[in-house]
Amino acid sequence: MENTTLFRIIGLVFMLAVIGYVLFTKDDRIRMNDQKQNISEIQDIYIRALASFEYDVTEITVKKGIPVRLHFTADPKVGCGMQIVIYGLDVSTISRQGKESVVEFVPEKEGVYEYSCGMRMMPPGKLIVTS
Repeated sequence: MENTTLFRIIGLVFMLAVIGYVLFTKDDRIRMNDQKQNISEIQDIYIRALASFEYDVTEITVKKGIPVRLHFTADPKVGCGMQIVIYGLDVSTISRQGKESVVEFVPEKEGVYEYSCGMRMMPPGKLIVTS
């Protein structure tokens, strides 16, 4: 086999490999760009547990797949209300001595999730995840 034929075959194989890589990783690159865009779009939500044993906000809507930054504070005399749990999303944080606690999460499934104290004694609020 001549050297020029061998180089042509190697060149053709290389071109096919590059074309295959571009075609088969296109969706992954688009998905990665979407994730980068979502990371820059953080949904900040604020909830305060009041000494009257209720939340200042009882219904919050966020979008699925976009990071949420929960800012939680609790009046010092709210007892077990110093902890907030978003049931079904595995999110929990505690506000100690009235200081803000921040927790981040990404809601992956649409639905309505209740939040309350760890003992479920406070009237629950609703976190609604939409598409």
